[in-house]
Amino acid sequence: MKKLYIILPAAALAIASCGVEDVYYGEVYDPDSPVDMPYEIDWNAAADSVDNVLVERFMYKDRGIFNRLSDLQDPESNGNNYWGQAHAMDVIIDAYLRIRNSSDPEDQTRAAEYLDYMDLWYQNRGNNYSGPGFRNDFTDDMEWIVLTLCRMYEATEEQKYLDSAKETYDSYIRTRVAEDIAVANGTHDPNGRNGLRWYYNESRPLENDREGSTYSLNACSNGPGVLCAMRLYNLVEDQAEKEKYLADAVSVYDWLSSVLYDPATGSVSDNINNGTVGGVPLSYNQGTFMGGAHMLYTATGDPKYITEAIKAARYQMNSMTTDGIMNNETSTPDGDNALFKGIFIRYAVLLANDEAVDATFRKELKDFITYNAVVCWTQGIIKTSSDPENPADLFFNYDWKTPYTNSIGYMQPQVSGSTLIEAMTRL
Repeated sequence: MKKLYIILPAAALAIASCGVEDVYYGEVYDPDSPVDMPYEIDWNAAADSVDNVLVERFMYKDRGIFNRLSDLQDPESNGNNYWGQAHAMDVIIDAYLRIRNSSDPEDQTRAAEYLDYMDLWYQNRGNNYSGPGFRNDFTDDMEWIVLTLCRMYEATEEQKYLDSAKETYDSYIRTRVAEDIAVANGTHDPNGRNGLRWYYNESRPLENDREGSTYSLNACSNGPGVLCAMRLYNLVEDQAEKEKYLADAVSVYDWLSSVLYDPATGSVSDNINNGTVGGVPLSYNQGTFMGGAHMLYTATGDPKYITEAIKAARYQMNSMTTDGIMNNETSTPDGDNALFKGIFIRYAVLLANDEAVDATFRKELKDFITYNAVVCWTQGIIKTSSDPENPADLFFNYDWKTPYTNSIGYMQPQVSGSTLIEAMTRL
């Protein structure tokens, strides 16, 4: 029997623990000990548990796509759930990479299933409500999809995933550089050159279709834009293509660093609209800026990139936390913001594991990730069943230090928390 972790309220512990084998019961973590584990946590077993919940409670397994709610009886609840599909599939990719070489027959079976889910997700275009293919009016939605397609290619070497990633980037993302759009339409963009538009509809190029967003350039479209270009740079073999993608990444990063990034603090503002910078720093923007800078440092060796990556990470750790835990960026589990923290974690783990980066900082970052994971695992989820034959519904809260109390889980905090737990298996 594969170990599945179950978190029980203290009152239920004495009753439910008698005679139950291979079940892990949690306890409250002492926040005065920021790194030491309150007990030995098997992060692989924990990850197996949350992966199981994500598949069994949130995925339409015949289509490989994910629902916004754990109640799969209501297909209409999915809505225009596109960008989150990428991050949910990223958790499945994490799990596949972790277990694909296991000799355990159960792991081998699951790995084969995860390959099937990737293919189904691809066939159903990640639940894209627009089109053709993976094209969408929202640039950041496409970018998350491209990043996931690149990871699917890395995991499987299926050429179709890379081909679709390149096509989507080349045809619908790279074409949304603000200055290029402005020149093509005989207009002036007040937000400067080289930034990627957050929203753009090719058939209505001069309309303010979304809250004045024709002239809105956002961190959420430019940080992932750098990551897309760098992912493709690392994956393609043709030298001319590699140079093109690296040039794209440098250009977009230079705009982002000079316009939305504050070199004095390391904070990344959310957007610039009609020439005015606005919006508070958000964890996923800190994360993608940090991740893009890290990838550019790896490719070029230019120390300015790693300096800015570390500053962005430290701003998150020092100024966007409460008692060492990443701040909530929402007050409800059903909003997009409930997914943001997991995105920072994904790119923070890559930085923390890079031995070319300063060891003192890496230790600081690893301790930060570990503390958040321990508190989230022991405090920020709910166990809804005491039946040992019925795997736990480990629903995550958007607040990683407060138990979740709803019997219905929401995809955004579920994916964020699952990303964190899977990340601990790689830290």
